[in-house]
Amino acid sequence: MKDMMRCCAAVLVLGLVVGVIAAKDPESQILFIAENDFGKVWANLSLTRQRDAEPYIPIVVSVLNKSRETVKLTRDTIWLNDLDGLVYSMPTVKELRKNYDRSGLDHRMVSTSGIPWEGWRRSGRLAPSNFFPDLRMTSGNTVKDRVILRENYAMVDLLYFERPRALVLYKPFILEVHPEGWEVPIRLRLFIS
Repeated sequence: MKDMMRCCAAVLVLGLVVGVIAAKDPESQILFIAENDFGKVWANLSLTRQRDAEPYIPIVVSVLNKSRETVKLTRDTIWLNDLDGLVYSMPTVKELRKNYDRSGLDHRMVSTSGIPWEGWRRSGRLAPSNFFPDLRMTSGNTVKDRVILRENYAMVDLLYFERPRALVLYKPFILEVHPEGWEVPIRLRLFIS
């Protein structure tokens, strides 16, 4: 019992250190947050944990630019790393559609709970992005994978990455966001619970 309590305490401390908000209810959201002087990144892994055998994993990602400089996000400025130092990039839309058949379902299931996109949308500070459009939609199905963020503007999008080869429950991996214009990236430590 003491070992179990120590383990739970260690997981709680780890969660506080990496800036994770992970709900205890398996049906609730899994949200991770990190920030520095240049920006803030949110990642929602609620859908990710439901995709355990596919070659790509979906992650809802939001990026807020806090710097005074205008920055640019592209497919090359957001990627995953694992603890072995391997990099997992975003596929092209063509690659994803050829090798993954759940993107339409993912778009219907996605939740941005915990990511303040509605507030940005109302304030007019949500920059349009559409790295992986849903072909089943009649509008908004054009790829928009070059996102310009002015100061205090953000983007929210459902992104896909190559599946890290050692992706297992509670094993950390890193989401790295380094827009053109930030001096340093934000590295967000993630894990699937």
